[in-house]
Amino acid sequence: MKTLLLNLPHRTKVIRRYMCSYNAPNIMFPPLELLALGGIAKRWKNGEVKLIDAIAEDLSLEDVEHCIGAFAPDVIVSISGFECFEEDMGVISQIKKNSPTTPFILFGHYATQFWREIMEKVPVDFILLGEPDLKFAKVYEHLENGKTLDETDGVVYRKEGTVITNGNDHRIPDPNELPIPAYELLKGGLYFEPFMERPFGMIQTARGCPYQCNYCVKSFGTKLTTLRPERIIEELLFMKQHLGIRSIRFIDDTFTAIPKNVLRLCELMVANNLNLTWSCLTRPDTINRELLTAMKAAGCKRIFFGVESGSQRVLDLYNKGLDVKSTLPNLQACQQLGIETLGWFMVGQPGETREDLDCSIAYAKQAGFNYVLVSKFIPYPGTPIFSEIRDQINFSILPYKNEFKDKTKEQEYHGWEKEFFLRYYFRPAYVFNNFKRFFASPTEFVGNVKNLSMYLLLPNRSNKRKDFA
Repeated sequence: MKTLLLNLPHRTKVIRRYMCSYNAPNIMFPPLELLALGGIAKRWKNGEVKLIDAIAEDLSLEDVEHCIGAFAPDVIVSISGFECFEEDMGVISQIKKNSPTTPFILFGHYATQFWREIMEKVPVDFILLGEPDLKFAKVYEHLENGKTLDETDGVVYRKEGTVITNGNDHRIPDPNELPIPAYELLKGGLYFEPFMERPFGMIQTARGCPYQCNYCVKSFGTKLTTLRPERIIEELLFMKQHLGIRSIRFIDDTFTAIPKNVLRLCELMVANNLNLTWSCLTRPDTINRELLTAMKAAGCKRIFFGVESGSQRVLDLYNKGLDVKSTLPNLQACQQLGIETLGWFMVGQPGETREDLDCSIAYAKQAGFNYVLVSKFIPYPGTPIFSEIRDQINFSILPYKNEFKDKTKEQEYHGWEKEFFLRYYFRPAYVFNNFKRFFASPTEFVGNVKNLSMYLLLPNRSNKRKDFA
């Protein structure tokens, strides 16, 4: 069969992942979850596979429809976003209108949470619940050979006008058994992260997150499953060979959740002379100087830390399980070892006060983050905190709406978001210490400053996440 992996077009540079979606003018990530399914179609099923990344390639719906007509796929597969969900469903409906006989497979967090509403209102043919890989393989076999789906768990489909679903979205016990994602389908040079060498690649070495933060949509659940360090090296070498990557992002929810695995991976990266610079996302309580030293030696340039708040009271409300004071030495150790840090913060948790905001800004300054990323708190269905404060939220899936009923608070929290950026980035000490970046990458530096300045100066027109790192 001919499989089309379609990262749906959108009017903004939205990045869709299972756990989140965001608009970021100065990053572009490849659609990894789609590539994983491409690996199954190409390596397990020996099918012909094409990727259309309408976001990275800046394609309109008309462009995409032309590509679909030229390729004539036997099946189309897409992942849905979050704030762009309603627009995504509209695009799918238009594609199905013009290609009514081509089966359309959808997956994603909202597709999993609201499969019934989607099947009622959107002409998709199959929905893969939760972790999609093995379910996609079953649907592929169904489409290619007519194999029944009657006993396949986690797949929603239509049969003689009736919507059928069998069971839950169970997890894959060992991701090492899955094929290497179809990285070779990517067009080189389209993907990037600020101040990282290009060509840039991305890899997910673990799925799930064992921590119990109540606001977080996790990558398929709380059970952590990991790739072996040797398998990770195999994928990195594959990307070097096919894409010529010079830098990489480990996109795991918590990269250092199992420190011994990271130590072994760093050892192998050095032994294989990968010569890659890389970044990752983790928590400040999962690192220590020994681990950071090994990461630095293996090419780690930047660590993104999910801090969320510098107020212990707010962290406890988030069920974050972090102690503010004890994490500072770990963050400061990164600076001492020459590893850049980015602090990820949220503002606007119900009950958060201006004093909590001041604590967060003070904490960020103490930690000495090279960057901070601040977003307004958005509660998502499927998380514990959404259920706890459901009566405070106006939510609907189609049409899509996810906002607090109290508009005054919405405006206040948006003001806090901008204030955090202003008070952190526009300090004389910060400007002085980071101006050297202008000489290293003048075009990128000016572009990032321009994007942030426009965000701070222009009035807010939506509640959509706009990330700046």
